[in-house]
Formats: sequence, C-alpha cells, structure tokens
Amino acid sequence: MTQHGWMKHCIAAACCACGIAGAAAETVTLTFDQFGDDGPYPDSYTESGFVITSLYPGGHLHNGGSSLWLHSREGSSPYQIRRVDGGTFDFLGFDYDGGDSVFVSDAGATFTILGDQPLATFTLSPAFQHVGYVNWYMNNPGDLSTPDEQWGQIDNIVTNISPAPEPAQAAMLGLGLAGLLLRARRARQSTFGTSSRRSVTPTSTPICENSVVAWPR
Repeated sequence: MTQHGWMKHCIAAACCACGIAGAAAETVTLTFDQFGDDGPYPDSYTESGFVITSLYPGGHLHNGGSSLWLHSREGSSPYQIRRVDGGTFDFLGFDYDGGDSVFVSDAGATFTILGDQPLATFTLSPAFQHVGYVNWYMNNPGDLSTPDEQWGQIDNIVTNISPAPEPAQAAMLGLGLAGLLLRARRARQSTFGTSSRRSVTPTSTPICENSVVAWPR
C-alpha cells in the first residue's frame, strides 16, 4: 500500500475513535429524589456525579423534597451546578416554575425566565453545551427591606456527559495509531529506496576489429 493509503488509514482510525467517544455520551437527569433527610437547608446536594452548592458566603440550599428551591433574598443566590470531577457537560433543559431567574454558564451563555412562570419544561440552546458549570441567579424585586421575595423551583435537570476513556482503552488506541504511523513510515522508506536504486547498464568503449594502423615511415 502506498504512503498516501496508509495515511488515509491513520486518519480513518482517529476519526473512528472520535466517533466512538462521541457515541459514548451519557444522558443524566437530576431528579432531586435523593434529598431525603438532609434537612431544609443543606450545604450542598450531590447526585449522579453532579454537585450543587450556594455561592453566597455561608449560604445554603433549599430542600424541596423532590425538587430544588431558590429565593431571591440574601443567603442562597446564586446556586452553582457542576460535575464533581470538574469535567464539562451539556446543560440541555429542566422543569421550572416561579419568579425571575437567570442561568449563566462559565462561557458566558445566558438564559432568562421572567417572573410568575407556571410549571413548564425549558430547552437550552447549544451555547450551553460543553460548559464547566452553570450558575442560577434570582434577582431581588426592589429594596431588601421589603418582604416581597421571589421563589423558584427547578426539577429534572437534563444533562449530557462524555466520560473520559479508561486508561486501558486509551493505551490500546495509542499503540494502534503508533503502529499504523510506523508502518506508513517504513512503506515510505521502502518506496524511496526502490526509486533510488535504478538499474544502470555499464557502458564500454567499442572495440574496432581488423583495424589497420598506419605507422609513419
């Protein structure tokens, strides 16, 4: 096989590996059914490899039993949703009802819900794919001295995660690609050596037979 053919095989193998990795993406839905007996104001919530915390200094979450609540007063907002291992994920959608809310990713993507929102399912744009975290804010309606706070409830957060390849799989993939590259290199060297060794037909000076040489007298 020519060098070009082997390079095509290498590229195809790499693309195949990328396709397998993409196909292995896992959909994870946070249902908040594991709140259990954490009390009404837990410091954090962990489910299916995700953790949710309050970024307010000394803040806490609001246990809704089988959902997560947030209010606009001091003590909670914003909440942060991220993976425990620090990896990226796709923030696809969720169920929500309540007051004004804003969702902001680490990449700057934003999604706003206006107040007095009845229970509905929201789908996020592709701008919320491959994010490191998402912060959920609720704005205070007016002066803090007023008792008119907003509440929001979120449930069934749908995400996609792409798990990192296991060490053994990564090692085997690396060895396979290295072998293909080595074979391509050897094929190139073999082709170069063959082309440089051209057949050379030795030339000789023609011999004149029966020639007469006249010597001067």
